[in-house]
Amino acid sequence: MGAINIAGWGLLFGAGGQALFLVYLFPNLPGKILFAVLLIPWLAVYTISFCRVAPCGPRAFRRILIFAMGWYTAATLLAEILCFIRRPVPHGPYSLIVPRVLMYFGALTFIVFVRVCITLCRLEASSG
Repeated sequence: MGAINIAGWGLLFGAGGQALFLVYLFPNLPGKILFAVLLIPWLAVYTISFCRVAPCGPRAFRRILIFAMGWYTAATLLAEILCFIRRPVPHGPYSLIVPRVLMYFGALTFIVFVRVCITLCRLEASSG
């Protein structure tokens, strides 16, 4: 659980990168609302990993991790596709490099999540 909790913080930084990226694309949208929507994967992982013992069984725990990875991947792909379709407006002296680095740093947490999902599948197979 500790590894998931620590890796989950990458999703928080990644959500910040996604929000910055989308604020570049849509400067009129409120950044706080974007950030709140993009925090859902981190909140899901943080909530289940905060306890010493998972509040649900291995199957539900694995599905929550898969949901978080899917949501994060969809948001990142959507941001990249929108950047390709609609050219971002320069927003101050910063470029899109920092938000992209944060987004892809958040995707590195998938390494830990996939390992946990594989372990949970093996646990389910051996117990069932």
